Amino acid sequence: MVLSHIATLSPISRADIAKITGLTKQTITNMVDELLAAELVAEMGIKKEGTVGKPSKMLALSGKNTVNAGIRIFSDYCDLALYSLTNDKMGQFRIERGQTPEKGLERGLASLLQDCAVENNALLGVGLSFVDQFDSQYPNQLAKLDFAQLLADKLKQPVIMETTASACAACHMLHGEAKSLNSFVYVHLGLQIESAVVHGRRIMLGHNQLTGALGEIFVTPETNHRDGELGRLNEFVSLDALRKLAKQPDMDIQSLYSLAEHNPGAIDRWLEIAAEPMRIAIHMLESVLNCQTIIFGGDIAPELLDLLIAKLRPLIPSIAQFGDRDVPRIIKTPNVNDISLSGVATLPLHSALDMNTPYTARLPRLTKLTVKQSLLYLAH
Repeated sequence: MVLSHIATLSPISRADIAKITGLTKQTITNMVDELLAAELVAEMGIKKEGTVGKPSKMLALSGKNTVNAGIRIFSDYCDLALYSLTNDKMGQFRIERGQTPEKGLERGLASLLQDCAVENNALLGVGLSFVDQFDSQYPNQLAKLDFAQLLADKLKQPVIMETTASACAACHMLHGEAKSLNSFVYVHLGLQIESAVVHGRRIMLGHNQLTGALGEIFVTPETNHRDGELGRLNEFVSLDALRKLAKQPDMDIQSLYSLAEHNPGAIDRWLEIAAEPMRIAIHMLESVLNCQTIIFGGDIAPELLDLLIAKLRPLIPSIAQFGDRDVPRIIKTPNVNDISLSGVATLPLHSALDMNTPYTARLPRLTKLTVKQSLLYLAH
């Protein structure tokens, strides 16, 4: 609870936390001392209020000696990265996926820690996401969760798995554009269109923690000639739809970045086809949820995301227009190239901040947790 207030309201004093929580200042001081000893928070100067009384030492997340790891699993390779608690990237590594990804990830993480001169006991946890919702090796949620436990045992670290969209939403709440927002939707343009709905600063998780398949909604009454189904958003706006338009259905995400140079016609066709279905989806989200804003990001070149957002305007009128607005109806994430990995690396911290633990950390079964890990993952 104390760490949550420090993460979202920093810089903040012990006295301010006591006022917010209703706990005594001594109780807060004892909790803060534990966090300081575990190097999860740091003191950063003093704040003098009024002419009497002792100046307050301000608290913030520690940018030193505690790191998070993020892992994204693609069809042929895996990306790993290390970030500080304050979301500064320390290093990134790519490995071939292979038939037993957990073995390669164990070696990759060890190499990354060594390259960044980070000790194992500085690691708070590992965030994990699959780029493809329909991964061929782990095709359903149960298989993915089993892999997350296997990876936790192999890495000897807590592993928190979520969709990329939910991970990015968590990152925006802790470090980005949504730090002061109460509600928003994050839309992730990947091989499929994912979304995360945040209400009351909580990521809404559905039955079995499965939600956010925005690409599955129907956006046109026209039927697909292959199966007779109505047109889904994924068929128009996803990066899978883009690579099919380019007649390269097996192209990896990294290669899609070069399409604008080598196949600009496919880009133009995709923009024309994608715009209206996405406008319909935005209107649906606004009409049903009426969140403060919709944030766009994804595994997409920043310039291409700019072109798509430009095509969406003017937006379809909705109830989002009524009342005062202090943020635009749609926002582009400023760090498109980095948001996915930084978001996944945010999961260990974000999962530990929620007293109701919406993300269940997969803990290593044969390895003892470090002091800082025990403080966060076992304190509930």
